[in-house]
Formats: sequence, structure tokens, C-alpha cells
Amino acid sequence: MADARKNRRTNQNVIRSGLITLLFSLSIAQAQQSVHVVEDGCAPTDLFAQATEQPLRRFKKQAIQSVSVSGGWLGATGDNDLSSSFFETSIGLGVPLGLIASKFGGSDQQAFSHQTAQPSNGAPNILGITPSFRVDFIDAASGIDVPDELFETGVNFFYRKPINDRWSFMTIARPSVRSDFTTSDEAFRIFGLGLLNWDYKPDVLSLSFGAVYLDRADLPLLPAVGLTWTPKPTTKLDLRFPQSKLAFRLAKDGGNSETWSYVSAGIGGNTWAVTRSSGLTDELSLRDLRLTLGIDHLTDGGGGWFAELGYAFNRRIEYESTDTEIDLSDGVLLRGGWRY
Repeated sequence: MADARKNRRTNQNVIRSGLITLLFSLSIAQAQQSVHVVEDGCAPTDLFAQATEQPLRRFKKQAIQSVSVSGGWLGATGDNDLSSSFFETSIGLGVPLGLIASKFGGSDQQAFSHQTAQPSNGAPNILGITPSFRVDFIDAASGIDVPDELFETGVNFFYRKPINDRWSFMTIARPSVRSDFTTSDEAFRIFGLGLLNWDYKPDVLSLSFGAVYLDRADLPLLPAVGLTWTPKPTTKLDLRFPQSKLAFRLAKDGGNSETWSYVSAGIGGNTWAVTRSSGLTDELSLRDLRLTLGIDHLTDGGGGWFAELGYAFNRRIEYESTDTEIDLSDGVLLRGGWRY
């Protein structure tokens, strides 16, 4: 039994190391393909691209900004463990505050994108409203006390206000119900994010400072700091905690669409109010660290689709009332989605 457990741990470490090496190699290879070295340090192709770059509009000239559906699967690499799948859908609405008296949608001062949570240039006050619903289907071994289904339904409120040409403030609040729908104890939770953004070099480098309140039993509050660096239109680095992404543009069709590849790393999981098999109400937390490799196709106005392949490690289950922790095997991730 001990030898089997040791072999399983060894296999997990080999898979994890191989995936990290693969993701890193692909990122370096893509970056090398995009670099053109000349004596003065600035490639003519980059200058031409910047001069002719036609950005996509991230927002629509209407109240309904987005409709999205997504799903995914996390498969455990070990036996007698926990796997899961999920389905999520949302609709994003945008209201440009202070512009309501004018004809709504009559300019490019659109309101909201649930994907990027960023306003278009020029909109002084923005309110985004995004109701959503998600269900996680749990496939666990008989010895693991977890519900078969976990739900989250809520509304995301997004607001951003420029302070001056360089500084802006952004906040997100999301009241929601996270539970197995058998108990209301500790089911209501609020996600909160507050950020100050500083455009150190507009369109190239910006810094963010703030905090994110996850309202999770295992991770209630985290700092939210980082930077966004766009050295060229084809490369973008979002180096943030607790979620980071390095993206490279693969293709562009004028102002109609763009296709990007990316590598991301971050924290996964959530907390739900549940009723255990004993009848005790408790707070269940699932947590993991994950690396993903993906492709994102963007269309004008904020639509598109995405697909991801990844690896989850340091997976665990935590129960709050009994202070129980269960380590899980690593897992393989598959995710995809479509948005209008």
C-alpha cells in the first residue's frame, strides 16, 4: 500500500514537471518568434504594426453587452479520489452613468465586458451588472463526504471611475448564494475587489494596487497587486496576484477579430454551504493551484470563444466546523466557452 502511494506521488511529480516544462517552452518559443532584433533596438516591422494597428471594440452600443456559456472538466489522476465538471452561464448589462440623458449607445463610450472588466476609453462612470448561474457536478469516491452538486448564483456589479489622466479606481462586488441548495446557513457570500490603477506609460505599462475579498472559508482576503505590460500589440503580460497570464497574438483580421494563445497560473476552488451525510451543516472548500494553456478568439464588440488545457495540483478538501483537511491527487483540466 505504501509502495503504491509512493509510486502515485512519483507519477504526479513527473506529470507536473513535464507540464510546467511544456508550458514554459511553448511560451519561450512563441516569444522568440515575435522578436526581431535590429541595431537601434526597434524593429521596423513593430513600428509598422503599431502605425496600422486597428483595435477591436470590447463593447457593444447597446444595454446587453454579453451572453456567455462555459463548461469544463477536472479529472483526478489518482484512484478513489474526486473529479468534477461544471456548467456556467451569464448575461452582461452595461449602464454608462452620467451619460443616461444622452442617446444611449450613441458613441463608443460603452459600458461593460464581464470578461475583461474594463471600460472603453472616454467613459467617465460605468456600471456593469452581470447575473450568472453555475453548477459543479462532483464525482467522488464513496469515502469522501461531499454533495453530488454544488451551486452558485449571484449578480456581479462593476464600477470604474477615472481620477485623472493616469489614475483610475475600479471596484467589483458580487453578492451570491453558494451552497448545495439544502441549507441556507452561511450560504450568502459577497465577493469584493477594490483596485487603484496607475498608467505609468499609457497603453504600455500599468500598475494595480488593492485587495480582493473572496469570502471563502479557506482564503477570505488576499492582496491584489500586479502590473499589465504590453511591449507590443502582439504580446501582453498580466502579472498579478492571485491570477497571472502571458498572452501572444497569433492572428488578426483588421478590426474584426483576433486570436491569442496564453499561459496562465492561479488559484482555483470555492467555498459552499452544505449538509453533510450526518445531517450537520458545514462549509465545504475545494482548493487547488493550476497551470493552463489556452487559446482565445476575440471578435469585434466583445464576443468570441476560448479553449483551455491545464493541470491542477496541491488539491484539497476542507471542512470548516470539524477542521478536516483531505489531500487529493493532481488533476487534468479541460475548459471551453462561447460568448456573444
